[in-house]
Amino acid sequence: MAWVKLSSSNLRTRLGNAEIEALTDESPAPDAKVTELLEQISQDITSRVNTGRRKRGLVPISGTGLYVPPGSARHAYTLTRRLLTDSFPSLADYNGDDRRLAVQEAEDHLEDLANNEADHDDLGAGSFESPGAGSSFRTSGKTNMDFTSF
Repeated sequence: MAWVKLSSSNLRTRLGNAEIEALTDESPAPDAKVTELLEQISQDITSRVNTGRRKRGLVPISGTGLYVPPGSARHAYTLTRRLLTDSFPSLADYNGDDRRLAVQEAEDHLEDLANNEADHDDLGAGSFESPGAGSSFRTSGKTNMDFTSF
């Protein structure tokens, strides 16, 4: 399965009507900031995926842009919503206990990616692999010791 692209329109569908009104009241054109936050979260997820891939001796990925593994998309939007609250304080009124639990679950997911406990990150990752980058067990893209297939 291919990685999915994060978008500001998908984030807006996850916000409630009152949140959207508060956001546009505070900033009439928040799309630039939203896109910046989505890129930040996407790069954080890519970094965590690379940490997990490195532990398995796989080639790192790069150039993902706004693309994240399918299993990480929901968590990416949750973390973006949290960062959006930091940028636009009027959204803080909408952070209830359910939102805090979702943020904790998303942060746990990032840890799972980095600790190699979330194996769904490889679905579609091949299109972003950097074969010339090498990895812990590879040089020049050739396998020296393959500890990933027993």
